[in-house]
Amino acid sequence: MSPTLIPLSSNDMWILSPEIAMTALALLVLSLDFLIKRREIIAFVSVFGLAVPAGLLAWIESTPNHPVYGFYGMYTIDNYAIFFDFLFLLIGAGVVMASYDFVQRYMRSSGEFYALLLFSLLGAMLMASSRELITVYISLELTSFPLYVMAGMLRKDIPNDNASSVRSTEASLKYVLLGAMSSAVLLYGMALLYGITGSTDLGEIAVALQRGFSGGPNSIVLLVADTFIFAGFGFKISAVPFHMWAPDIYQGAPTPGTLFFSVASKAAGFAALIRVFAAGGLLNAGSFYLWGFIAIAAVATMTLGNIVAIAQSDIKRMMAYSSIAQAGYILVGFTAVAYQPSNQTGISGMLVFLAVYVITNIGAFAGIIAFANATGSEQLRDFDGLFRRSPALAFGMILCLMSLAGIPPLAGALSKIYIFVTAWQEGGLLPWIVIIALINSVISIAYYIGVAYRIFVKNPPREDRLRVSAAISFALAVSVAGIIAATIFFQPLLNFGVSGAQALLK
Repeated sequence: MSPTLIPLSSNDMWILSPEIAMTALALLVLSLDFLIKRREIIAFVSVFGLAVPAGLLAWIESTPNHPVYGFYGMYTIDNYAIFFDFLFLLIGAGVVMASYDFVQRYMRSSGEFYALLLFSLLGAMLMASSRELITVYISLELTSFPLYVMAGMLRKDIPNDNASSVRSTEASLKYVLLGAMSSAVLLYGMALLYGITGSTDLGEIAVALQRGFSGGPNSIVLLVADTFIFAGFGFKISAVPFHMWAPDIYQGAPTPGTLFFSVASKAAGFAALIRVFAAGGLLNAGSFYLWGFIAIAAVATMTLGNIVAIAQSDIKRMMAYSSIAQAGYILVGFTAVAYQPSNQTGISGMLVFLAVYVITNIGAFAGIIAFANATGSEQLRDFDGLFRRSPALAFGMILCLMSLAGIPPLAGALSKIYIFVTAWQEGGLLPWIVIIALINSVISIAYYIGVAYRIFVKNPPREDRLRVSAAISFALAVSVAGIIAATIFFQPLLNFGVSGAQALLK
């Protein structure tokens, strides 16, 4: 059933009600930071205030005329957008809980950090629903600007690291410069696409590309436009060769900011990338060269990420390269979609993989933050004997890392297998890409098992017990419970992803 466009009127505003609620929540948190000094109240409002946009999303999903389109078709709330919006809200709640103690200790203003986080999530929600290139670009910038500030918010050195505040400032500067460059590349690609098709609306672009234009689908201009657009989003998802920002910025930024970058930026980047290329018809009109470019990016991303991660001595740098490798696995699914644009299973596999990755990464970083709060260190060697110092923290971290490694029967393995099977079934050169991905999965086990070896086998540098706050313990417990739930109820999660893919390809 084709959706009916709603004429632009005041009634269109209800479509934006979740985003309006998110804006109000961010402004409320910022106001509370000026009015009161009790940071626990600000964190409480930040977490539980997310229930309002979540409720509005559930209400919109239950309406009879769902999916809804508004603003002359530039904006939509369909199952694809709802999938990502709920994922973004989950990210917000998880990051606030995991970051509570760190923010209290090392940042001057918790309200600023939480408000920036909420504004960035607002931009991410807008990106997931945008069906027009300029709206996508503005939403991308709204997502990115708070991240640049968050990267440099560490104004006090953490114990045992006298250069941490300097690295934070350096990370912010690098992020701004590289982010501006990637935005320029993306905007230039969008301008070329507009020049080819005469429209910035994704639906009209798809129709124009389907009808053909001067030069045809193999036009050099179209290929350049596709490449530039992919490069712009590739920066957000840290795909090779656009990954150069991730290791330094992950290491230098405050650890809660690193957690947020690793999940929110990646999820938002993939949300926009998939919608622009699938709904905009770029994959249907793309040539073999576009498919080959995406395939090479997938192989290079997971291979470089896994190999370089083995050599890291700082756990945040290791997680940065792990994040790069995870992006490569997701791009295997995108390669299958580029090969067969009507492949719903490829898109649903990407969505489910992202959901499991978000849940798992929040837990892994919650453990890292807890350890840094207790010891003042983020070096891998200092995790020696963690099991003796905090058994619950050790088990929680290892479960999350094993899910990232794809150890069966955890949800991380199920989502990875689903993507690989989808790509394998497309035939052609895709089975070879899957074989490379499987080899990379084996390689990744080396550095994840290396962390487990340190935690469970090595002798601790001290025999003291580590104190873990209630907020971080709760965040880690929720993440572990989420992994177990996603493992047991993988099929319902997959059904949610399939409904999102179907909505996107209508």
